[in-house]
Amino acid sequence: MTARTYRPRRVALADGEMLALRSDGTITHLANGGGVTETWKTSDPGWAQRAIRFGIRVGPETVHPDGRDVPNRIPPA
Repeated sequence: MTARTYRPRRVALADGEMLALRSDGTITHLANGGGVTETWKTSDPGWAQRAIRFGIRVGPETVHPDGRDVPNRIPPA
């Protein structure tokens, strides 16, 4: 399975701070001065709550179905 790549961007928060999304999926909370307050990786439990601000919805992974496209497989009788 290939790793997902995200489009880097920033979202302003109500208090003047920002959330920044990196291309690897890491989300950082930036303070007014530009310093990093907190960071969430895609594996962190709180990541999905911040990712929704970027329009990213977390759902179950898509699994390729096992069916007719599998070579050397005999169909059921």
